[in-house]
Amino acid sequence: MTALSTRLTPVLERRSSTVGIVSVGPAARKLTAACRRALAHETADKYLWAMPPAATRIHVLALRGCTAFVPLGYADLLRKSAAFAPERRLEVTLVSTTERRVVDGAGGLRVTCDVTLAEAGPCDLVLVPPVDPDVPANLELNRAAVPWLKRRALAGAHVASACTGAFLVAEAGLLDRKAATTHWAFQGLFAQRYPRVRLQPEAIVVDQGRVITAGGATSFLNLTLHVVERLLGPDAARSASRMFLIDPNKAPQSAYAVFGTQKTHGDDEILRAQEIIEREVESAPSVDVLARRVAMSRRNFVRRFTAVTGNSPRTYAQRVRVEAARRALESSRHPVSEIAARVGYADVVAFRRLFAKITGLTPADYRARYGRAVTPAAPQARRAARA
Repeated sequence: MTALSTRLTPVLERRSSTVGIVSVGPAARKLTAACRRALAHETADKYLWAMPPAATRIHVLALRGCTAFVPLGYADLLRKSAAFAPERRLEVTLVSTTERRVVDGAGGLRVTCDVTLAEAGPCDLVLVPPVDPDVPANLELNRAAVPWLKRRALAGAHVASACTGAFLVAEAGLLDRKAATTHWAFQGLFAQRYPRVRLQPEAIVVDQGRVITAGGATSFLNLTLHVVERLLGPDAARSASRMFLIDPNKAPQSAYAVFGTQKTHGDDEILRAQEIIEREVESAPSVDVLARRVAMSRRNFVRRFTAVTGNSPRTYAQRVRVEAARRALESSRHPVSEIAARVGYADVVAFRRLFAKITGLTPADYRARYGRAVTPAAPQARRAARA
């Protein structure tokens, strides 16, 4: 037994009365070789996931107004993935955040749950679905889940959320001074509401040990796969990925994000500058030129532009040009060098570098993922003529 495992044994025994993952007694002190290897490389929290419990109790929250397929998807994927690791058991329970066991989800769809918050017993993991599209309103609708979530975490449960479910986790204070992610469209609101959280905007899944967050509406699939790997092992996760057609190497969120051009600020001079940037993408006027055209000093122009849009003029122009390039890559088969020139970049290498920095993908990779398949007309015409 390693020195680290010796130190952890009493900790695990103390945790067992709360978490229910490790049973106190002689069997709990017999650490397997696999667990000893895990201890040599992982933290105590991750070691708890490596222990082979009789059953891991997972509570899946069904929130008022949530997209119904997310809590149901969590439960279904976990139950089916358990078949790939029959030596381990998962107890999955759907938990209603209302006083009834039936929850009204988005679009009038209803989720029938096993228990309510008041009826739910101890658990080892809580899975949280999104709270969008109206995040503030849906947070208030599900306010009762916040203290419940905090109590479960204090009792030792791990917590994982998908998409805007991170807002609920942050409301409970479980993300303070931790890294997290959420859907790209709500990251501005998230950063404003929770300044103590270290937002990672590009990430699909951020694992902080006891708390895991995933960005994007369908990222619950990747989150569930991540949980399967931690609970059931990498072999089970690979099998689940193949069976359910889940891409474990999903592109970063920036590849999906649409640049919001921030035009509700009411500053007429800056609005005019934004219109010039977007209209004259190919000529790419410099910051000095933009300032002169809106009759402002360079210093004042940069200050006001940054204050109302959240981006410097240079960064804003870069993002507008990359957005134009993305549309061209999605809808045409023009060479990358030609697209680069059309958005103001004579240096293709510099364009590729900027594109990858903003989207997380090279132009070629982006086109391969999201481009429209275009069949050349000329070869077809030649074949028809020969016929």
